[in-house]
Amino acid sequence: MTVRVYGFNWETYAQRVMPAFKLWLTQGDDSLIYPLYTQTRCFREEQFLPPAMQPLRTWSRAQAFVQQLPQGSHTRREYEVLCSAEEFTELSDSYVHRHPPQLYQNTDALRAVWGATVAEHCLACFHFPLLHTPPTVVPELYQQQEQSHGDIVSLLQSAGLHELARQIHQQSLEEDNTVPATEEEGEDGETPEMHGTEIGRHPATLHLRGWLASVSIRSMALFELLACGRRLLPFGYRTGEPYEDFVGYLTPREVWQFSRCLRYVQAPNTEEARASYAFLCQSSTEERAFHMIDEILPEHAESLLAITHKAAQHGLGLLCSN
Repeated sequence: MTVRVYGFNWETYAQRVMPAFKLWLTQGDDSLIYPLYTQTRCFREEQFLPPAMQPLRTWSRAQAFVQQLPQGSHTRREYEVLCSAEEFTELSDSYVHRHPPQLYQNTDALRAVWGATVAEHCLACFHFPLLHTPPTVVPELYQQQEQSHGDIVSLLQSAGLHELARQIHQQSLEEDNTVPATEEEGEDGETPEMHGTEIGRHPATLHLRGWLASVSIRSMALFELLACGRRLLPFGYRTGEPYEDFVGYLTPREVWQFSRCLRYVQAPNTEEARASYAFLCQSSTEERAFHMIDEILPEHAESLLAITHKAAQHGLGLLCSN
């Protein structure tokens, strides 16, 4: 299966999506989450189900599950932390915290509502023009990073000037969105950000992880939070299932750190990467050096570098699906 990375609008996620889930789970009030969900593609698709299958709709099943959730002072606090983007992020490293807040059981319906809502409202709406930029351009991009919109936005948010930060962030997105609409839309009417940036099929994440480990341990750890299942999600994930396949994310601050780790890094040459993989797969009785799968040079490192640089430049997070 193909692994994709998306720009992640953390501000919308933290201030609109998760507060709506918090109100729903703690008080049974769906007045905020339902309008958000009705705008999603998942909701629109299920409107065409036959009447006999209406009870099987994702929203109906998720609503029934929420109504059966245990309610008490302890569980309410669990739900509040679970739905707090900032607090839950601090607890969501599964290598360190064995028992972060969670529901008494995972449900695919609630997970699909979450995923569909995030996909509709939190994917960054701008084009990534750097996906085919030669690697030699990357250091030049980072010589200008200190003055980028992303740094300004981060400073303003740290100072508590969230409204001004939001205005500057929106301005930076509008300046970047220079691609004509006819070029941005695909055959199915979706924009490129809806499809994300491909970083290869599933084993490619191991290639990228091993390569990043040779760059820095921090960059490898951040990539594991993004794409290797190390970060827990509020309602879990299921690989390959529509609206349930988001496997991890990075906050804007983590993207900035990831970006700094990679500021002078150049992607491996495509021919060298293919030759490295061919060397692993070749069948020969002759004695040869042993290679593990994460010692293979990645073919999609340039795409990962490009979307990371761009997200950091605009003060965004990253979201990964597989």
